[in-house]
Amino acid sequence: MLNTILAKAEAGGTLTREDAVRLLAIENGSQAYYTLLGIANRDARTRFSGRGKIFAQIGIEASPCPANCAFCSLAKDVFAEQNSFVLPIGDAEKTADQLVADGVDELFLMTTANYSREDFLRYGAAIKKHLPDDMRFVANVGDFDEAYAQRLKQVGFTGVYHIRRLGEGVDTQLDPAQRIATLDAVKQAGLELYYCVEPIGPEHTPEEIVDEIFRATEYPVEVMAVMKRVCVPGTKLYARGEISAAELAKICAITELCVRPKRAMGVHEPDELCLMAGANQIYAEVSVNPRDRSLQTEQSRGASIARTKQLLGTAEWQVS
Repeated sequence: MLNTILAKAEAGGTLTREDAVRLLAIENGSQAYYTLLGIANRDARTRFSGRGKIFAQIGIEASPCPANCAFCSLAKDVFAEQNSFVLPIGDAEKTADQLVADGVDELFLMTTANYSREDFLRYGAAIKKHLPDDMRFVANVGDFDEAYAQRLKQVGFTGVYHIRRLGEGVDTQLDPAQRIATLDAVKQAGLELYYCVEPIGPEHTPEEIVDEIFRATEYPVEVMAVMKRVCVPGTKLYARGEISAAELAKICAITELCVRPKRAMGVHEPDELCLMAGANQIYAEVSVNPRDRSLQTEQSRGASIARTKQLLGTAEWQVS
């Protein structure tokens, strides 16, 4: 049965949910494990013509977030009000200029769930002027409706990073149905949806993971990703621990083969093993990072452009 599924994946066949669940049961380190990673690696390198991608994200503000995600450093139960700040718009513009000069492929702007929508549009309009005409520009914000999606589009955003997280409504104080409604609003507005299976922890079942892998297939997703949950000290889920690099690589390979994204397959945190298991895209991050207690993540957990280029090059992905 397993060999049949692997053969189907290698031949470019469409994998089912049942196939994906069976693949997730593969023992890490087994012969089948490395066969799976090899199939995904070959598939991705062919589809992406051997080219790696670097996306950058600027966190423009930090405040106690009402979503109160139990894994997030910005959750209202974790983040101190006195540490709140907003990156000055001029600083955000200078950061965007530097990222463009450093050769980033696409740029993301991130806020907490309660940040002013109007202020976010102002930031977007200002930063868009600093980007090459052909550079994709992506919003990473709280839930919204189609009318706001259209406004994002009007100021120059080309896409939105938005997901129904693993544990949504249980480990977060957000309505899972509202998360999906936002995914639909992105699609209806003609913006590109960026999707990810995250934040993956040891407690998540194969069925939960497969649900989010296949949710991406319900939308026109050209950039897919997987992300493990990072244990941030002080957060409620810290004690649950993290999945291993080997487990993340397996999930990455299965996701790549199930979704077969057209432009990029991402992984977070940056990981060489995943870059040999179907991933060709990683992030550099500046300012706020929800997996970091530092408000200057570029000096802490967040990878720099130089580091992302090094990681991709080490895994023999071509970068500019």
